[in-house]
Amino acid sequence: MPRDRTNAGVGADAGRDGVKLSPDMLANIHGRLRILDRLAFASVFRKSCEALEAPWIILPGKNPEKATLFSLVDQRSVVVHAPEPALRGHAVIGSSHGWLATADGRGRMSLVNPVSGEQRALPAITTIPGLEEYDGVFAFPLKPFVRGPPYAGGREPCGSFTMKAEHMRGYLYRKVVLSDSPGGGGYGAAMLITGQQFGVAAFATAKEAAWRLAPSCDGVEDAIHHDGRFYSVTYLGAVEAWEYDADTGAFASKAVTPRLDNNADGDPTCHRKYLVAAPGGQLMVVLKDWKETKDECDGGRWTCSFKLQVLDGGQWKETDDIGDGALFIGANESLYVSTRVHLDLKAGHVYYTEDDLSYGGNCRCDKDRRVVRVFCLKDGTEGNVEGLGQHWSWPPPAWFTP
Repeated sequence: MPRDRTNAGVGADAGRDGVKLSPDMLANIHGRLRILDRLAFASVFRKSCEALEAPWIILPGKNPEKATLFSLVDQRSVVVHAPEPALRGHAVIGSSHGWLATADGRGRMSLVNPVSGEQRALPAITTIPGLEEYDGVFAFPLKPFVRGPPYAGGREPCGSFTMKAEHMRGYLYRKVVLSDSPGGGGYGAAMLITGQQFGVAAFATAKEAAWRLAPSCDGVEDAIHHDGRFYSVTYLGAVEAWEYDADTGAFASKAVTPRLDNNADGDPTCHRKYLVAAPGGQLMVVLKDWKETKDECDGGRWTCSFKLQVLDGGQWKETDDIGDGALFIGANESLYVSTRVHLDLKAGHVYYTEDDLSYGGNCRCDKDRRVVRVFCLKDGTEGNVEGLGQHWSWPPPAWFTP
């Protein structure tokens, strides 16, 4: 990655709080810098002017010591040094405040700033009562973890569940969301979403450094941190707000919206919901549906389509009009970006990444460029991301905003 700035004259925190520059001056300086220096500059002044950089894609390099960063605005990629250990062979399971949450093949989770190389450890998953690890195998009681779609065969979950360490990041871990930047040494609170076989959420605070389960009635499918609170969308399509009880140290949820009217039925592995907050705080739920299509030339391939529900007057309304916005969708992060600020992005489009971690390290070259795509909400067509050529597909690509 770029050179270590830990001891530079203006570090990340000092730059944010100690140097006061107008947004116009920040943009002027930013526009004159080379591509990697732009990343470092945007990272330092992120709080002062969050619109300096559009989301980037982080992709695996040709070997574990390297990573590839791709700029949608510049339509070019750069190969950088991957910080050890938090980004070498790790899958990205979250992106918040310019930091990535990653998971390795031994079930450990970390935080890393891909620009500065700074790293922080997240609490061990075994801090959850009843979840234990023996010789690379994790075991836990099933019932407290199952809060998502109906359990297979309509049965009640019972007994214990065992999972090899290398499978934790593909099945138990789905996403980590942070309330604050870890740049000051802590991360405020972290929310862990578990996989679709489970659905329970867990929270940890930098102060307590332990995970606590926090059940949701319908199970948590996706979550964001917005306006000082964690919000989640359930498998049945309601949005919940989470509150922290300082006396007990626990998080509890309360539904703040009705359920979606046309919530997808059927196999949950072919449908997915993503929660997004637009400027002004308007909540959106992006519905992703994918299916396999076959033809004589290339056999089978998976295609995706998207629909959008917007909360308007306390009710959900389907729309294909998001004005001058573009949506970025993925398991690690989902967000709304204005194309008035980033003119090279396509308004009314969904930029999305392959976000299935269950391949478990099956590295392959994405020759057909199917792993990162762009979808038009108006006409339902999809295409390649301009400038992004062939690349390795494991770990799956992830969005991050410096």
